[in-house]
Amino acid sequence: MEINLFSKCIKDLIVENDKVDVPYLGTFSAEMMPATYSDKQTTIHPPYRKMTFHKADISLADGSLLLEKVRRETGVSAEQASVELGWCLSRLCSELEGRKSCPLPGLGVMRANARNEFFFIPDDDLDIWPDGVGLHSISIKVSEKEEMPEPVEEEVVAPVVEEEKVEEEVKIEEEVKVEEAVEVEEPEPQKQPEQPEQLKQPVRLEQIPEERDESDVRTNWLLIVLVVILVLALLFIAAAYLFTDEMSPILDRLLYTKEELELWKG
Repeated sequence: MEINLFSKCIKDLIVENDKVDVPYLGTFSAEMMPATYSDKQTTIHPPYRKMTFHKADISLADGSLLLEKVRRETGVSAEQASVELGWCLSRLCSELEGRKSCPLPGLGVMRANARNEFFFIPDDDLDIWPDGVGLHSISIKVSEKEEMPEPVEEEVVAPVVEEEKVEEEVKIEEEVKVEEAVEVEEPEPQKQPEQPEQLKQPVRLEQIPEERDESDVRTNWLLIVLVVILVLALLFIAAAYLFTDEMSPILDRLLYTKEELELWKG
């Protein structure tokens, strides 16, 4: 038994039944789904039947519906049909465990994850609901009034914008002309003659001689004091030499004490 025949039997049975048990593999089930909106909410999809798969331990007795379908399709006995189905399922499981994927023509794809858990992915155009024949998706279109802007608004806005641009250009030209006229009328400031460097720094020239005068005055006063002291000393010496007799008592008093003078006189 080939995979194509196995897929055909499953599809024929799931159209008429809510679930189909597959021995040693699991259960294919169909669930009614309501109408839905698209992601952008611009299309309404009609109701449909969704096909899923759940792995489970199914016995031969539970899979009698599939076995009877295989027997009718192949024209063999019930025992031979169970053998053919067993060989087909073993090849399917080995392929899922090895390649992790096995296509079921007309239904979808069987896959397995890293833990060898089987799951089913149906085809996008899978149709297992005969009563839904003739139902199609409905697209929601926006009315023409909302899509197309009114042409009157564009015709009114355009000339207004052009008039505003013209008025702005005229204002700018007038402002430029006024600025040019003002620049022409304003007289140029007269340049003052440059002063010589000696006149630019009067403070420095006046401070230097003042400092020199003070130092000269101090030196002159010192010289005068020294000269006066020398003159007085010379006068004292001359007086002592010329008037020794008159100055001797004074000198003696300055040089000797009273006791020494008494001893000197005695």
